[in-house]
Amino acid sequence: MAALLTAVVLPRSAFCMSRRPPEPAYVPGHVLVKFQDGVPMERIEEIVAGQNARIDRKLGRIGVYLVILPDGADVMDAVARFAAFPEVRYAEPDRKVRFQEDR
Repeated sequence: MAALLTAVVLPRSAFCMSRRPPEPAYVPGHVLVKFQDGVPMERIEEIVAGQNARIDRKLGRIGVYLVILPDGADVMDAVARFAAFPEVRYAEPDRKVRFQEDR
């Protein structure tokens, strides 16, 4: 009976204390940046370098750049900083995607 009372009285978080914190839903250190049409490559490189980041690659025809942030950089902070540039159409974290197999 004491175990039953303990289960009812203790908050749910007391049972979850041994779990690891959830992994972020995005790749740490990566930001996806889409620039406005017509922005010269020189300006793109200038913006990225100004954030102490580097371009890893351009993703196909969609024109989105995978930007690698410096070690320890906060992804969501970097997203906000990139998005503040008028030359940037959008910036977002490099989200992790999981596909479930059909059963």
